[in-house]
Amino acid sequence: MSIGAISDSVTTALHSALNGLDARQRVIASNIANVETPGYQAREVSFEDSLRAAIADGDPSETSISVNQSVAPTRSNGNNVNLDFELLAGRENVLRQKLVVQAVNAKYALLRTALGQ
Repeated sequence: MSIGAISDSVTTALHSALNGLDARQRVIASNIANVETPGYQAREVSFEDSLRAAIADGDPSETSISVNQSVAPTRSNGNNVNLDFELLAGRENVLRQKLVVQAVNAKYALLRTALGQ
């Protein structure tokens, strides 16, 4: 997603974080939907280390999102989704999304103020 000429590194970092959190929410939903699917292996999303490195390098848009298979132990049906963990991770992810959205809104409010609107 391009946010164009009004973007600075903070805004770009926030948008990159939202992209990673959105990907994580989709994976968590998929894990929960497949909690009883025999042989299904839970997946996990990682982007925070990449975002930190991209910010340190000066280009938060270079953040990469990786989706990996969970190494959690499997049950007898070959499934390794832990519903309690997924529900907790989903709730934490929603809180993180809200926090980042609030930060984006604050950045745009500053821009509106600077423009005198």
